[in-house]
Amino acid sequence: MQFLVTAGVFGLVALALAIGWRRARQRVIQLQRREQRLDNRLLELTNQLKQAHRMEAVGILAGSIANNLNNLLAVILGHTRIATDVVRDPAALMDELDKVMQAGHVASDLVKEISDFYLQADQVRKPTDLGPVVNDTLKLIRDILPSSIELKTDLKRCGPVLASVTGIQQILMNLCSNSMHAMYRGSGVIDVTLKEEKISSRKAATPRDLPVGSYVKLSVKDDGRGMNKETLDRIFESYVSNAADGSKMGIGLSTVSRILEEHRGATLVHSQVGRGTTVDIYLPLIAWQVEDPVGPEIAKQEVVRELSSRLPRHSHAENEPLVLPVAQAADDTADQVAATVLLVDDEEMVAQVMVRGLQRMGYRVVMHTDSRTALADFSETPAVFDVVVTDQIMPHMSGVRLTRKIHEIRSDIPVVLFTGFRDSFNEEQAREAGVTEFLLKPSSHRDLADLIRRLMLRKMSGRG
Repeated sequence: MQFLVTAGVFGLVALALAIGWRRARQRVIQLQRREQRLDNRLLELTNQLKQAHRMEAVGILAGSIANNLNNLLAVILGHTRIATDVVRDPAALMDELDKVMQAGHVASDLVKEISDFYLQADQVRKPTDLGPVVNDTLKLIRDILPSSIELKTDLKRCGPVLASVTGIQQILMNLCSNSMHAMYRGSGVIDVTLKEEKISSRKAATPRDLPVGSYVKLSVKDDGRGMNKETLDRIFESYVSNAADGSKMGIGLSTVSRILEEHRGATLVHSQVGRGTTVDIYLPLIAWQVEDPVGPEIAKQEVVRELSSRLPRHSHAENEPLVLPVAQAADDTADQVAATVLLVDDEEMVAQVMVRGLQRMGYRVVMHTDSRTALADFSETPAVFDVVVTDQIMPHMSGVRLTRKIHEIRSDIPVVLFTGFRDSFNEEQAREAGVTEFLLKPSSHRDLADLIRRLMLRKMSGRG
């Protein structure tokens, strides 16, 4: 009897253990499935984050890209409108259509290269020569920075580092974007340098300290407004703003920190209010060889190659104005008022098409692609000109500043500010400087001619 009881107890225990093991196994399977779902979700979120960072790298400079496209549209539309006027002259028509084709190809290449950069798949870290990567990325940055910001470079030949091309490009674009936003009145200098450096003693840095060793040092320095210590202590937080109105979100350095974490690199930031900011990026040198310094990745990343050479700025001597005689007036210029126009735009393609259009409307035009030589020309013979038409964002001197200096010489001359961005100037300050009217690109030469005509009639009526 006792044996039967003992056997029954053992049976119950065995049954309980079997049930418990089965439940435990089911629980393990459930946890494994849940872990797999979490891993899949984490991978999905990681891919979304990387896609967001690629979007950010392009998006932070979208305004400047739009400015380039705006200028190209002005060229395309301007020459197309002129072509409709010369349709009976096959040679002149082909000349205008050829210019439309050239501008269209440049715009197409710009959009294609930006798209290729945005859509490019993530690259694994591999032995990389940073020189060609930095140089190619700076070609894109140089073409889409405002012309009032000068980009200087000093790229020394360095040994290889373990890096992804996309990561380095995102770092450089973020840093240059931050420098651009930090400029006083949208003008200044950005210095980019690349060289090797040995660290002899451990340095405190972000996101990790720099141990003793050899590094490639990529530095971006600007002469902008700089940061105080309170802002400097928070620059690696997301959405920290240093703008007076809080409009610019400081997402750049948080992205830089994340990429450096992945690359085993670090950064040191130096800044002083009123004296600018310097960001030093350190990536450890490796002993491996780089078989192909250019490589297929960089070849794919040749952003806007030779765009600058295809967008001529100063084909004539910068110290001499380009004076274009009045062309045979078109049929619709019978009621135009004779006037001599001083036209100033640093983008020669844009200036040329506006000049050709104004010529056909019966105006005499003196064109300058440098605001300084335009001011010097005006200073010598201020009475010759009837109207000044100027771009706003230009090297050396903005359109508003040029207007102020022109009005110091002759206060009665009307000035048209012809620009692609309404927010590139303060309208109240522009009017105080002497700007009479505003015209946004891409507007036609007929719109500009009509505006000049109204200004001249208003001026004549005032004299009467």
